[in-house]
Amino acid sequence: MSPSRADQRLAWLAWLLGGCALLAALVAVLILGFLLNESWPVLRHVALRHFFADASWHPTQGLYNLMPMLAATLLSSLGALLLAGPLGIASGLFMQYYAPPRLAGVYRRLIELLAGIPSVVYGFWGLVTLAPLVGRLHPPGVSLLTAILVLALMILPTVALIAD
Repeated sequence: MSPSRADQRLAWLAWLLGGCALLAALVAVLILGFLLNESWPVLRHVALRHFFADASWHPTQGLYNLMPMLAATLLSSLGALLLAGPLGIASGLFMQYYAPPRLAGVYRRLIELLAGIPSVVYGFWGLVTLAPLVGRLHPPGVSLLTAILVLALMILPTVALIAD
């Protein structure tokens, strides 16, 4: 008994998707290799403890403290999740259960539109518009608060659509 045409198409699709997954993994490995190759001269001459124990980040002076940047990354991500998580879930619940069907459809399309905006646009908007506004309320404008607000606004549509 020979395989049906549909089975052959599914097998071909499985091979194609497997090849695409393998290509994506290869690209990730090549990027990692490139980064290690380009950073190897610094990593060879600078001890690992300098990346966590130096006074500040001034590579031209041989100081490589990464802790403030790592802490700011973790804190801004956590703050954005704490802010956007409940709001996004509430928005998704509103779309699914409380909004009239016509309003829910329009609202869902608006949220999808916001989810399609590139992160660079959100970042530029945060730097140009939000940072000066935050600076008037709580100087300096370019701060952890601004980063949390921009990241929260960036992930809010995705959280809302997933919750929907």
